Amino acid sequence: MNIIVSGPAFENKNVITVGACVHYLIDPTVVDVAYKEYAEGQLYSGVGASKSVKTLEGTDKKVPSLFMTTEMKTTLFHPDYAPLVELLQTFRGFSTTLKANSPAAQRIEKAFVGLDVVLNYGVHKGLGEDGVVMKIRRFHTSAKETCFEVEKSTREFTNVFDYFKKKYGITLKYPDLFTIEAKGKQGKIHFPAEVLLLCPNQTVTNDQMINNEQADMIKMSAAQPHIRKTTTDTIVRNVGLASNNIYGFIKVEDPVNLEGMVLPKPKIAFAGNQLADLANPKSRFPTDFNRAGQYYDAKELTKWELVFVQNEEVQGLAKQLADEMVNNGMKCSNPTMSFIIRGDLEPIFKKAKAAGTQLLFFVVKSRYNYHQQIKALEQKYDVLTQEIRAETAEKVFRQPQTRLNIINKTNMKLGGLNYAIGSEAFNKPNRLIVGFVTSQRVGGNPDYPISVGFAANMLKHHQKFAGGYVYVHRDRDVFGSIIKDTLLAIFKTCTEQRGRPDDILLYFNGVSEGQFSMINEEFSARVKEACMAFQKEGTPPFRPHITIIASSKAHNERLYKSDKGRIVNLEPGTVVDHTIVSNVYTEWYHASAVARQGTAKATKFTLIFTTKAGPQAEPLWHLEQLTNDLCYDHQIVFHPVGLPVPLYIADRYSQRGAMVLAANQGPIYNEGQIDLAATNSAYGYGEKKLFTTRFNA
Repeated sequence: MNIIVSGPAFENKNVITVGACVHYLIDPTVVDVAYKEYAEGQLYSGVGASKSVKTLEGTDKKVPSLFMTTEMKTTLFHPDYAPLVELLQTFRGFSTTLKANSPAAQRIEKAFVGLDVVLNYGVHKGLGEDGVVMKIRRFHTSAKETCFEVEKSTREFTNVFDYFKKKYGITLKYPDLFTIEAKGKQGKIHFPAEVLLLCPNQTVTNDQMINNEQADMIKMSAAQPHIRKTTTDTIVRNVGLASNNIYGFIKVEDPVNLEGMVLPKPKIAFAGNQLADLANPKSRFPTDFNRAGQYYDAKELTKWELVFVQNEEVQGLAKQLADEMVNNGMKCSNPTMSFIIRGDLEPIFKKAKAAGTQLLFFVVKSRYNYHQQIKALEQKYDVLTQEIRAETAEKVFRQPQTRLNIINKTNMKLGGLNYAIGSEAFNKPNRLIVGFVTSQRVGGNPDYPISVGFAANMLKHHQKFAGGYVYVHRDRDVFGSIIKDTLLAIFKTCTEQRGRPDDILLYFNGVSEGQFSMINEEFSARVKEACMAFQKEGTPPFRPHITIIASSKAHNERLYKSDKGRIVNLEPGTVVDHTIVSNVYTEWYHASAVARQGTAKATKFTLIFTTKAGPQAEPLWHLEQLTNDLCYDHQIVFHPVGLPVPLYIADRYSQRGAMVLAANQGPIYNEGQIDLAATNSAYGYGEKKLFTTRFNA
């Protein structure tokens, strides 16, 4: 049915289809959506609609109904069949003698890794779609420098330049330019850029966006709800998905109208049980709140350093930061000063490690781009860091909110709690809540392992979350192999900090509906194995209740609120748990946060597995309320975020893992194979004292 409904789109000459279910308009002028082009890479924007057909609960719970969901897509495309060398020439810093290890080449490389190219020389020339396709892995040494074995029996070697001249009669124009490394049947192959063309209909991935493309795409799709809905309907009609008579027997009806409910907001308590006002009419957004007192658990910072680039100290900043800490209940000593000399950061970390420094507080201008190196050295030396831009530091003197935001983060990094959440659903100290996320980022290379982030309320207070990341091979199942060992580390920390849990709630973000059975059967088994492995001789059996929930925003369902006939965003805390949910699993949609710009997208939560059955079953409203309250536990920003905090924080850890891997120039290899154990040991936080802090706050 999914394919049949797409029939008119497949036949539409003004439509190209990516995959089977995302249809883009070739001529987008029929809709009022901004068009964007980029000189570097000759990228251009396209607009279309994604679609899925699924069986859902429907209005009659006894008989499921067929639904079609559509969602507007604004995406960047690479140019079709463009000569690769011509695209390279559009990039800043490019030259025909550029070396692969130069900073300019490394920047350009990010824009091309993962792209499909077709061979365009010799017998391959002019074949287009029928030609041999290769995937770009990375840039390599030049055609003159890249040598390979031609004949094993004679041990004859040649370089790429001589090979093309002898084999094909081609004298390369750019013999001193880096070559393109691809993966072939016999291993790595290196091609001159001038003999490759880009394959058609390739969208630009987030990893390939090296300028402001991602921010631009967000702005382009960030239309207000009434505009987005109208635009989506127009695109769907023009693509051909909204016909009332598809092939004479299928009718697509108007969007369905539903009733939802808005969950109550939790109480937010600062020191002395002073409650924040979540019903303040002066607030710009209904869920924003202001500090009502000092921090609920304010920490002490006695040994810290302010770090500037040499000759770029911000005078008076130390006093501003220290005064803000004291104002929020923290105890603070004056910091010492350190300076970055000629871009060398490592001596600062070595000195701080030897001195037992609590925190290195970096203040550097954005043009230095030290962030990745700072975080990699934090991991290496196990020394806590915080970084702000020098441009932000200048605002500290005149913007109280900027000062507060900075110190909110400092207190959390040190193990504090800025406020406590008063909630019936989130008041069980013995309940361990864990989130697993992967951003699918690969540290700059598609052959690198990916980073799975995790976070759990495993510290002394059950509303404090900490975590880390684990590197795994790219696979359909990126979670299964690490669940047991990760949970064992979490169990150990939780038991040491506040006692053994008797209830475990796990959220997995980014799993597809096709993987639900794997969660139900395999992931649940790994959780039970971890519990059994943690059982210690002579102690009571460790058989906690287990609940597993999958969450995702990678769905086509877009919910709007009808306010007296106007189309507006959902109110934060809105839940829909009927009609458009699964007819097999318990499921709900939840909008937790205000859309600061554009249209909010609700997160879909699916209850996959639980050991609480029958009279012990946890009511759905309780899981919905807990999920909602967890969105308020960010602690640094004073408003709910778009995901429950264990997932929100785990996502940041996942990104940190990819960053650290890239900073270390990839994983550790053993006999030509990636050694995951060694890589995790060398580049992870599992064996660091910072593991029991929210170091990524």
